[in-house]
Amino acid sequence: MTSVPTFGSDVFGGNEGDFEGDEFTEVFIPEGSEWRFEVPFKLTLKLIVVEGVGEIFGTELPNNVQLQLSGVKYAIYSPLEAGCKVKYSTVPNNNFAASTSDDSEVSEYISEETPMNQYLNLHLFLEQKRQKISEFNMGNISEQKKGPKVLIIGSPFSGKTSLSKILCSYAYKMNSSPVLVNLNPRDGVFSIPGSLTATPISDSFDLESTNGYGGSLTSGTTTHNPKQPLVMNFGLLKPEDNLELYKYQISRLGIAVMSRLEEDVLLKSSGLIIDTPPLSIKDVTIIENIISDFEIDTIAVIGNERLLIDLKKKFKHKINSSSLDIVKVAKSGGVVELDEKYIRDIQQESIREYFHGNFRNTLSPFKTDIDIKDYKFFSCFEASELNSNLAFLPSGDSFTPEESEASEKEKKDRFDLDKYYRLLEEPNASNLENCILAITQLPSRNNSPKDLLNACVLGYAHASKVEDTKQKIKVLVPFPGAFPRNHLIVTAIRYTE
Repeated sequence: MTSVPTFGSDVFGGNEGDFEGDEFTEVFIPEGSEWRFEVPFKLTLKLIVVEGVGEIFGTELPNNVQLQLSGVKYAIYSPLEAGCKVKYSTVPNNNFAASTSDDSEVSEYISEETPMNQYLNLHLFLEQKRQKISEFNMGNISEQKKGPKVLIIGSPFSGKTSLSKILCSYAYKMNSSPVLVNLNPRDGVFSIPGSLTATPISDSFDLESTNGYGGSLTSGTTTHNPKQPLVMNFGLLKPEDNLELYKYQISRLGIAVMSRLEEDVLLKSSGLIIDTPPLSIKDVTIIENIISDFEIDTIAVIGNERLLIDLKKKFKHKINSSSLDIVKVAKSGGVVELDEKYIRDIQQESIREYFHGNFRNTLSPFKTDIDIKDYKFFSCFEASELNSNLAFLPSGDSFTPEESEASEKEKKDRFDLDKYYRLLEEPNASNLENCILAITQLPSRNNSPKDLLNACVLGYAHASKVEDTKQKIKVLVPFPGAFPRNHLIVTAIRYTE
């Protein structure tokens, strides 16, 4: 590795300014190797591919075009014999002020050990299925089959998200448009953390955006085509925080996704790629629900042989009937464990990008005041809170909502809802300020609480300030307009501007 003089702006194709005075470091990546690097939030890494072909999670990098990356843990893979030459420089990241990390340098190295050949083989296996289904559908107009529906499972920090991006990117290169389903509420995939999403991938990923996915229709103008995600609000960060609500949201998302596949021929033949939170055989009920709701025909287990064997035993009947394939793929040596602080920083950045945009596409979010009395606020019921309520009951008693003179139907609806949400009787600064609010499509005049479970999400707002004396909330939304008078769900996601 050697320091080299700065190139002129023509090398960067006229992108985001010149870099006179910077010194670049040159890196050559041999065929079949990866250049792995970690960039702290305090720095921005300016990167160009000078020669050859380089990929990040299957997305091919354009030559002589600058990328600006910050707060990332990426790897550039060189697939061709000629190798790949990149040059980079670092500058302070003035757009990020939340981090107190001491990390101030880029960590990088080249590795010859990579599982990319296995990932490519898995892609070819899925592509072969797509080709057969496409040929079948062309000859059978009345009966149309769906493309491969892949469930990716593994331990924590095993590379599930990386594999899902790679499979989607390779499928897009083959003119397919798979639906990427994210069932890990910790990640904000074309939305903010706390969401479960399903998004047709009709373009390459935007690696410069937070999490490396790209913009959605709520993100304003983007360099890449804005995605149209189907969003379910879970409102919590871990499935175990409310397992009943999580399974219910999976079921709802599954119904919506499978209906979408029936309406779109390209999506139907392209299939699904499903990313998941860390799951083990102890979570077999969740796995069974996903397999049933999304009609899974392929499970990819990353680097966990015990889980592979347990799943083959559990679903032996499906394997024997050829309705399910379970395959093992290697875990990449480049996968790193993420500490809680890094995860929080990524979540905060994805929320900030949702409202304010990024360095290329700055948004102008809109602040307005709303009256607390005009809205009903529902809070996500956490399992720990429910257990706490049960712990204070006398022996033999069970938890039920307070009785009133309401009708039997209203009582039943309220009881069903108590497993998932609870009505905030006294919304105030202590339980609203700095919260992310999910704006549902359910009008506030609707008095059936059960309808809240089936209401879609219009978007998200941030309760930046709550004035208890005036009973008003100052909310931040991505775009100007009248704030809808719909039921609001107070998520467990916090954000401070």
